[in-house]
Amino acid sequence: MPLWERASQPLRRQAARFPFERALVMAVAAVVGLYGGIAAGLFATAIRSVQLILFRGPEVADALFGVMHVEWLHLLAERLAAAHWHLEFAATAALVLVAAAALDALGGKRLPVFEVQRIRSVALAAALGLGLYYPLLFLRTFNGTFTQTEGGLYELLVHAPRWLWVVAPAVGALLAALIVRFSPESGGHGVVEVIEAVHKRDAPIRGRVALWKSLAAGLVIGSGGSAGREGPVVHLGGAVASSLSRFLALPRSETSLLLAAGAGAGIAASFQAPLAGSLFALEIVLADFDVRRFAPVVLACVTAVATSGALLGGGTELRMVSWSLTHPSEIAVYLLLGLLSGLCGLVYVRFVHGAERRLSALRLRPELRAALGGLVVGCIGLIAPRVLGTGIESMNAALAGQLTFGVLALTLIFKLLATSVTLGSGAPGGSFFPAVFLGAMLGAAFGKVAHVALPGIISSAEAYAAVGMGAVVAGATLAPLTGVLMMFELTGSYQIVLPLLVACGAAVAVVQGTLGGSIYTIGARRRGVQLRNAGPALSDLSVEQAIDKVEPIPAELPYDGLLRLLGPTSHAAFPVMDNGAVVGVISVREARMALLDPAVDRSATARSFARPAQTLMADDDLRSAVQKLAEMKAAEALVMDVEGKPIGVVTREGILEAWRRATQSE
Repeated sequence: MPLWERASQPLRRQAARFPFERALVMAVAAVVGLYGGIAAGLFATAIRSVQLILFRGPEVADALFGVMHVEWLHLLAERLAAAHWHLEFAATAALVLVAAAALDALGGKRLPVFEVQRIRSVALAAALGLGLYYPLLFLRTFNGTFTQTEGGLYELLVHAPRWLWVVAPAVGALLAALIVRFSPESGGHGVVEVIEAVHKRDAPIRGRVALWKSLAAGLVIGSGGSAGREGPVVHLGGAVASSLSRFLALPRSETSLLLAAGAGAGIAASFQAPLAGSLFALEIVLADFDVRRFAPVVLACVTAVATSGALLGGGTELRMVSWSLTHPSEIAVYLLLGLLSGLCGLVYVRFVHGAERRLSALRLRPELRAALGGLVVGCIGLIAPRVLGTGIESMNAALAGQLTFGVLALTLIFKLLATSVTLGSGAPGGSFFPAVFLGAMLGAAFGKVAHVALPGIISSAEAYAAVGMGAVVAGATLAPLTGVLMMFELTGSYQIVLPLLVACGAAVAVVQGTLGGSIYTIGARRRGVQLRNAGPALSDLSVEQAIDKVEPIPAELPYDGLLRLLGPTSHAAFPVMDNGAVVGVISVREARMALLDPAVDRSATARSFARPAQTLMADDDLRSAVQKLAEMKAAEALVMDVEGKPIGVVTREGILEAWRRATQSE
C-alpha cells in the first residue's frame, strides 16, 4: 500500500466518524451560550425587580394602581416602542424550527432515527432560548420605567429609611433559604457546584435549578446581600449544559466540556468579557488548556455575550480607565500592590470558608441562620452602605477617584465581613464579584497612598483600582490569566495589561504558597472532589511509548514451531507475515488456548491462528489507540513504520503500563 494512502487513512476514518458528533457538540455549545446570555439577563432583571419591590414599593404600587397609573402606562408604551426587539431572533427561531421539521421529514431516510431526534432536540432548545428573549426584554423595560433604579442599589438606599437597610437583607435571605429548602440544588456559590459536576461522576446539575436559583439569588442580592451575581448565572449555564447532555446521551468527556462552556458563558455574559469567560472555563473549571476544548468554550462565551448584550444593552458596567507608564520604577509599585492583593485574597478565602464552618455549626434551622446572616449584613450596611449588593456604582466611584481614603478602607473591611457572613450563612450567591469589589477598594486606597508618597512616579492613582480588581480575583481564584483578561476587557485599556501581569502573578504566588488552593478548589475538596492532576492525559502520550517490539513470525510456521514459540513467551501478540505482507496478528492468549485444544488440527500453520489486525502508527496518541481498539473490539494492534512494516504490537495492558510509568515520572 503506498505511503500517501496509509497516511491519509486515519484522517478519513476520523472524518467518517467524528464530524457529526463534533458538530453536535458545537451546536450544543452555542445553545448553552444562548442560555447563558439569557440567564444573565434573567438574573439582572430579577435583582432589579426585587430592589423595586423592597426599596420602592409604594412608588411601584402608586404607578400600577394609583393616580399615576395612566401616565405610567404612557411611559411604558413609549419605552416598549423604543426598545430594541431584535426581530431577527424570532426569525432565526422560526428558521431553526422549519429546518428541524424538514430534517425530520427528509433527513430521517439518510440519518439514523436517534441522530435525527438529537438534532431536533437541539433545534427546539435553541428556538425556546431565542423566544425567551422577548418576555425578558419586556420585564427589563418595565423595570426601566422607574428611574429610581438607574443609580443602582446605593442610590435606592440613600432614599430609603434606615430600618429598611437592616430588615431588607434579612427578609431576602429568609425567603431565599425557604426556596433552597424546597430546591436544595439552588443553594451554594454556583461555581463550586459546576466544578463538582465536571470532575465528579454522578453529580449532575438538574434543569429545574434555573428558575429557583435565579429567584433565590435575586432575593439575596436584590435585598442587599453581599454576594456576586455571576455565581447563579454560572450555575444556570451549567444546569442547561448538564440537562442537554443527559437528554442527548452525550459521552462523559463531552458533558464535562459543555459544563465548563456553560460556566464560562455565565462569566462572559455577567461581565461582557468573552475572553475572560473562556479562560475562566479552561483555567478554573476544567483546569485543562487542551486546544481541542477551546472551540466549544469560545463559541459558548461569544454567543452568551452577544445575547446578554442585546438584552442588557451591551458594553461593560465599569467605567474605562486610562493608563500610561511614565516611570519604569512604577512597575515595582504595582508589584507591591500585587503582594497586598495576594494577602487580601488570602484573607478573603479564609474568611469565607471560616464563616461557613462557624455559622454551619450553629444549632439553627437553615432559614433562621440565613435570616440571621442577612440581619448582620444589614447592620453592617448601617456603617458602610456601599457594601450592600454587588456595588457596581461604588466600584465606578473608586475607578473615578471619587472616594476618599477613609471611605475606601472602611468599605474594604466591612465588605470582607459582609460577604463572609452572606455566603457563610448559606445564602446563594457568587464569590467572584465580591473579590472584584475588594480589589477595587484596595487598589484605589493603595493608589491614593502611593500618589502622595511617590508623586513623581505614579501616573494615575485611579488605574490602581483596576489593577487591584484583577489582582485580588487572580489571587482568590489562582487564575492569573483570567484576572488579566477580565480587567483588560472591562476597562478597555490594552496598556494596563503590563501592570496587571505583574500584580496578578505576585498575588497568585502569595495565595498558592500559603493555602495551596483557591476559593473554588478548597470548596470543592470539602465536597469530596479531587482536582489534582492524576497524570498526563492519554492524548499526551504516543503509541511508541507503549509499544512491545517483537519480531514477526512467518505465516507458514508449523504447529510445533508455533507451540515452542508461544509457550514460554512473555509477549502478548505477534504480527504474522507472508512474503513481506502482513497477514494478521496472533494473540498469544487465544493461540495458547487453541493450540492446547485436543481437537486442534496439528497440521495447521500460524496463518490459521492469525486474525485481521488493527494498525497504528508509532506517533499516534494513545487516546486514539484506545478508541480504535474499542471500535474493533480487539485487545491488541500492530504498530507500523512509515514503510508499512510492523515494528511491534501495542495492547490495552501496555497502554495502561505506559500511562502508569508517565504518571510516576511526573
